[in-house]
Amino acid sequence: MMTDGLMALGALGLILLGMEWMTLGLKKAAGNNLVTGLQRWTGKPVHGLLIGTGATVAVQSSTAVTVTTIGFVNANLLSLRNAAYVIYGSNVGTSFTGWFVALVGLQFKIDALALPLIGVGILVKSFVKQRGWQGSGQGLAGFGLMFLGIGLLKDSFDAAFVNIEFGWLVGIGWLGLLLAVVIGALLTTVMQASAAVIALVITAVASGVVPLSLGAAFVIGSNLGTTSTAILSALAATAKAKRLAMLHVIFNVITAVVALILLQPLLWLLLWLQQLLFDVHHAAFSLALFHTLFNLLGVLLMWPISDRLVLWLNGRFRRQPSERLQMLDQSSLAIPALALKTLTMEQQHVLQQLCRLAGSMDHKPMEQSVLDELRQSQRTIAQFSSQLGQQPLHSAESDLLTALAKSQLRVELLLQMLPQLEHRFEHDRAGIRLEAEFWRQLAALDLPAGTGQISALYREISRWRAAQKQQLVAPAQLSAALHSGQGGEWLLRLAELRRFDHHLTKAMLGVAQIQQHYERQPETELMATESGEPHAS
Repeated sequence: MMTDGLMALGALGLILLGMEWMTLGLKKAAGNNLVTGLQRWTGKPVHGLLIGTGATVAVQSSTAVTVTTIGFVNANLLSLRNAAYVIYGSNVGTSFTGWFVALVGLQFKIDALALPLIGVGILVKSFVKQRGWQGSGQGLAGFGLMFLGIGLLKDSFDAAFVNIEFGWLVGIGWLGLLLAVVIGALLTTVMQASAAVIALVITAVASGVVPLSLGAAFVIGSNLGTTSTAILSALAATAKAKRLAMLHVIFNVITAVVALILLQPLLWLLLWLQQLLFDVHHAAFSLALFHTLFNLLGVLLMWPISDRLVLWLNGRFRRQPSERLQMLDQSSLAIPALALKTLTMEQQHVLQQLCRLAGSMDHKPMEQSVLDELRQSQRTIAQFSSQLGQQPLHSAESDLLTALAKSQLRVELLLQMLPQLEHRFEHDRAGIRLEAEFWRQLAALDLPAGTGQISALYREISRWRAAQKQQLVAPAQLSAALHSGQGGEWLLRLAELRRFDHHLTKAMLGVAQIQQHYERQPETELMATESGEPHAS
């Protein structure tokens, strides 16, 4: 029995490894199609439901779809209302794993199916250079590993656990079912893979080790356990991510409570449906059908109250520290293209906050606390950029990240220069008035639509600065300046302002051009002038 128990543990490891490979491979094969689908085809509730279901079936991971959806909500690419239906669909999509296990994993000779899948998948992954095909090969090998694990798990159940009696849990009534729900939730939380728990439970029910009603309770608990990922990811996340995580929790809790209350009627219904559809009773089919039914029940329960729930959630988590980034958290790194867009939006926000801070220096001292918050935000952006740079990126994504890094370096330089400007003009704030107006106008621009105005504003301030410099070096002014000893100070001020404006303009142009790339707008033609107008590069 000890040997069979160890075999069961190894089989579970194979299932987890297969699930991981399958998810990673299918995500790689899907590429930006997952991003495109979530962004373009979720405008209507039914579309969001179908996209959520289809995406989860495609990548075999509700967690991947949930994390990606949170990233879209953070980046303002998806409203909370539309994201809600994607989450509902994602839950429905998880039930297809049960059908894979029931219809394929337990109905065929595993060696005849799993080993060829592993072999073909590894060959494709190793020898085909295209990224999409490599992902498909990895996903195929993952399927094979999962099915091989299921076969070994079934054999170990038949040998080691056939004499273990789980019926006593059913005998103690609701308490036993609640205990099964708790165990299912804990298993999913620990393993962080609800699909693996579902496969485990379906295999146990098919082997006769676990009664059907108890297996249904385990499935309900596993569905509850999926909320642990959302809760953990939302602890240090943005307000939008917390709202979506709370919606996920509310949806799963309501579904679980109602399904548990209606457990016996649902079991009678699925037995009737199974008899109608298959004309035979099969425990694995029954449990897969139960998983689908109770997820559909959750969608039906949430549909009429979803809009009111979203409205209520939009009023939650409004108190957020000012230094915390508005759109960026770990969920943003799930999809590189999404992470780049979110990083760019956050960098734009920091730049415009910097412009507002500089623009206030002509009438009041600079607020050190605001500067410290901007420095903290910039450090966080740099950390996320570094994490993104360690991921495999397409050449276009790598180029965009390099361009963003250049703008980030300029922002860090600007944050160092700003206190020096404050010190230089603290006794003559009127001398910075025109520059401050330039900075305030930059802060008010709507990017990327206002990209062309950055160039126009820079040309205007450059012409004014050139004219002022000409006045300073005119013979009469130069003589007076030399006599007073202030000429060098005036020229130094102009040089520092020119340097600050130059880096600020280049940083804003760089960020705006990346934004234009994602907005799919034609790039603004940025021409250098004799005054030294900077390009974004």
